[in-house]
Amino acid sequence: MHSFEQGALKMPSIKKILFPVDFSPQSIGAARYVEALAGRFQARIQLLHVVGNGERILAEELLPSRQRQLDDFLNTELRYFDTEKVCVTGDPAEKIIEAADAWQPDLVMMPTHGVGLYRRLLLGSVTAKVLHDLDCPVWTDVHAAAAPLLENIHMRRILCAVDLTEQSRSILDWGAFLAEEYGAKMGIIHAVPAVESAAFAHYLDEEFVATIMAEAKGKLAALQSEAGTDAATFVEPGDPAKVIACAAQKFGADLVIIGRHARAGFSGHLRQNAYSILRESTRPVLSI
Repeated sequence: MHSFEQGALKMPSIKKILFPVDFSPQSIGAARYVEALAGRFQARIQLLHVVGNGERILAEELLPSRQRQLDDFLNTELRYFDTEKVCVTGDPAEKIIEAADAWQPDLVMMPTHGVGLYRRLLLGSVTAKVLHDLDCPVWTDVHAAAAPLLENIHMRRILCAVDLTEQSRSILDWGAFLAEEYGAKMGIIHAVPAVESAAFAHYLDEEFVATIMAEAKGKLAALQSEAGTDAATFVEPGDPAKVIACAAQKFGADLVIIGRHARAGFSGHLRQNAYSILRESTRPVLSI
């Protein structure tokens, strides 16, 4: 597993971007964001295409034609970048994870793929496995197929979603890193549990929510002091995915940064909240 040491925080950097592609409209849309980030940070790009078996043809037989297709893919768009194009056979998720382990990218960028009418309910199986198994930052966008033109891609507002676990500091570090590079405004959102009960307990419920919100604001202030940031903070009760999506819309976020793995419990677990945020976000998401 590609992992970072948790004891000493790894400082954010974008010098190498792994970009898995499948020649779909989503890949073409995601490529615009890859161009934007790689151009900004002068990053190297590795395009990876994984060939699986067809219905009546083996992957090895498909490999030569797919290699030619990859060689021609995005040639115009990426002609000024330091790029490497790799075409392999095998299980797509496993090969992406192997490539990340071998090449050690600072960032993996890939669109999410839904299935038919369930596009908003499911992450594509390849994306879900990569998000689950990798422990490096991953950029995803459920709307990559409708990506704006390169000149219309901006990073003016960055929203960091934190749950006040130990991973929150890394999220703020990435937010501060990108905000400084782009001169962007940074915001922080934290969702606290909403309390729903009978009307006679409404007052107690409001008092409880007010108490946990006040505690959260105190912890956010301490976290910002530790990270050296001074971002606007928002604390709202409710389902995290819905709270974050609403906050991203109100804040006008161009990017949402979240934590993806549960450090308590078994390593590498893709948290349910992260899964929901990723599939419901109307903005690109950088998951740490």
